[in-house]
Amino acid sequence: MFYLGADVSKEKLDFCLMRDSKLVEELVVKNETTSIQKEISLLMDKHAIAADDLLLCGEYTGQYTYPLCCVCAQLGLDLWLENPYTIKHSCGLQRGKNDRLDARKIASYACRFADRAKLFKLPEKIIATLRLLVSELELYVCDRGKYQGQLTDQKRFMDKEDYERKSQHFLAFGIAF
Repeated sequence: MFYLGADVSKEKLDFCLMRDSKLVEELVVKNETTSIQKEISLLMDKHAIAADDLLLCGEYTGQYTYPLCCVCAQLGLDLWLENPYTIKHSCGLQRGKNDRLDARKIASYACRFADRAKLFKLPEKIIATLRLLVSELELYVCDRGKYQGQLTDQKRFMDKEDYERKSQHFLAFGIAF
């Protein structure tokens, strides 16, 4: 069995391929579906890895994992997204930190705890869209609350006409005090 550890960030993914706890190969890939698909396919061809003989493990980092999830679904690969806290605390005391080392730790974690793997499956498109919309709504509600608080705090220190004008901007968007 092969284990591919993935340290996911906004711009790139650091991969570490292991077999039976031994390092096989490391590589860095742009965090784009085409780049990820190309490199994983090349890696699988190079080492003669069948899709069912590879477990890809990564830390769940929110939206940055989406391209990786899409590629795994397209290639029919098992993907295990684990809580970063769980991986970090499974390794004991660690010195030094960089993306390459993190990818190794994730691959080692996958080797050791493969029996606990909870495979990730992309939600249906409509569910993903709803989650995105709810997240965006929460952001707007939070921002509205901040802006309302600022405006309320400024009321005592602003000219009455300026305050009324600023308040009218809120009303234009259907936001009342």
